[in-house]
Amino acid sequence: MSGLMSIGENARRSLVALGCFAAVALAKPAAADVTHVVGRGHTIEAIAHRYHVTSKVIIEANHLKDPRHLKVGETLIIPGVNPKGKAGAAGQKGGATPTYAMRPKTPGVVHATRLATNEDYVVRVQSRHGHASPTATASFEKMMRSSGGLTHPPDPHLIELVGTVSNHFGSRRVEIISGYRPYTPTQYTAHSNHNIGHAMDFRVVGVPNEVLRDYCRTLKNVGVGYYPNSTFVHLDVRSTPAFWIDFSRPGEPPRYNVPNVDADEGTSDVSEEPHAPEATVSPQDPLPVIPPPAPPVAPAQSAPAPSDPVPSLPPPPVLRSPGQGT
Repeated sequence: MSGLMSIGENARRSLVALGCFAAVALAKPAAADVTHVVGRGHTIEAIAHRYHVTSKVIIEANHLKDPRHLKVGETLIIPGVNPKGKAGAAGQKGGATPTYAMRPKTPGVVHATRLATNEDYVVRVQSRHGHASPTATASFEKMMRSSGGLTHPPDPHLIELVGTVSNHFGSRRVEIISGYRPYTPTQYTAHSNHNIGHAMDFRVVGVPNEVLRDYCRTLKNVGVGYYPNSTFVHLDVRSTPAFWIDFSRPGEPPRYNVPNVDADEGTSDVSEEPHAPEATVSPQDPLPVIPPPAPPVAPAQSAPAPSDPVPSLPPPPVLRSPGQGT
């Protein structure tokens, strides 16, 4: 009898241990879940496409009653996404890359650095009415000024978009590479959004440009330019969306991935900006890489042809300019 009681007691303890383990396992969040912070213009379909999952799994995971009206700043759980790039059971084929999205530490506040002059800014983007405040407009106009010190009022929607990007990536610091640029006849784009304060070339500290590029493409009515051989992403405000890849290096003419693309040009106001000088990314149909021009070489002076010495005539005198030496 005592042996049976001992067996029963052991079984009971095993069941309790299994129950505790199951409770811990249920409490632990799924390793394949990532979070997404809703930005202005985001739709449930665009978010699902971004993470290669279905809209249904996002709606069910977040118990969304009205998925057609998402709230800006709302955090959604995206189930079935492997951070290493493989789709889980709820995902679709293709997987996704890490989003680097997190809850903003300072919602609505942009921490920015103008790299050309190493100036830091802390800008509250939106007023109480949800629009760019006059203070934010003045701050953006100053930190987006041209390399020559000229300014242009920035588009209010562009300011709001930068605030949305900042919120999405947890209020990480935004580094401004280039903002307003006055028109010059030598620019490659005849009508650049940089000329009217509608564009910014920038990056986010700690976020790969590929991730920044993909997120910017989820925004509504924007132009997004990706420069794999440089260090920034181009974002501008326009009436219809556009996306392009420019394979050129800094200082080279644009080499776009497709012809006749509605692209804007991107450039850097940062002197000696670091970039990848050796690793050149090329499209499937590679375009010729334009090497930098070689420094001019002074023409070599022609030496007199050797001849037999003429003893009867002395060599002609050599004329030298003052200071040339003897």
